Amino acid sequence: MLDWDDLRVALALSRAGSLRSAARALRVSHSTVLRRVAALEDAAGVRLFERKGERYELTSAGHDACETAAELEEGVTALERRVQGLDLRLAGRIRVTLADPLLPAVLPLLKAFGDRYPEIELTLAVGIVYADLAQREADVALRIAAEPPPELVGRKVATVACGIYGSERYLAARASVPVGRLDWVGWPPDSSMTFARWMAAHVPKARIALRVETSWAIRDAVDAELGVALLPCALGDAREGWRRVKLVPDVSAPLWILTHRDLRGAARVRALRDFLFEAISRERKLYEGRAAREAR
Repeated sequence: MLDWDDLRVALALSRAGSLRSAARALRVSHSTVLRRVAALEDAAGVRLFERKGERYELTSAGHDACETAAELEEGVTALERRVQGLDLRLAGRIRVTLADPLLPAVLPLLKAFGDRYPEIELTLAVGIVYADLAQREADVALRIAAEPPPELVGRKVATVACGIYGSERYLAARASVPVGRLDWVGWPPDSSMTFARWMAAHVPKARIALRVETSWAIRDAVDAELGVALLPCALGDAREGWRRVKLVPDVSAPLWILTHRDLRGAARVRALRDFLFEAISRERKLYEGRAAREAR
């Protein structure tokens, strides 16, 4: 009989295309991926992958196996969501995902939630790429978007405003310098980030002192006086030693608290959604850029 865990690993390898990427996605070692795939091929009695350099390409039998595995994955994931959605205990695990610029503002809220519900264990997934709630990559999402996907349910809690920020020391030495001639900390030129597109359109000739790939690196670079950056007000207005140069209204977007519709009945998920909604609502001025005056 074919083992579901082996099928799951083969499916991940087919999607990733390389051993390294599949192992990273599954959070296992390279040898584990190889061992699982070999066990599956032995059980099936056919080759499922052909190796071409570092790439692993599916054979015809592999295509059939992975199509079936994808159907099984969808069914298993849906079952897990429905079962979790019936859980009435205020205990267990919740995986939360959010964009990394919001992390400093949200961490104190998660601490307060943990103090109130000590039997609920929180795991945090932070990044600029959205986690897939349908695939159980997260249970609750704080998502900045014009509209949420149709399979997710939740509420809009605030509008995330954005502004241009620099350290007080950096700006004090350049009080008369126009925004377009300041040094900037930005994203890679091929980034799809809204911030990167805004910079390309509005300050195309600005000197980019440093390009980075995370909001944490931008924060540290602004602290180090490398230049100014476009960031959410929830980060910039709360940062000690920073000043806002100006608000940028055309980069603002709604902030939603979301979960998959199958999980909306889970008591612990509902408790976290309600807690975050109330807590962020009380701090809406910070998120909407109304908590600080502009410095220049």
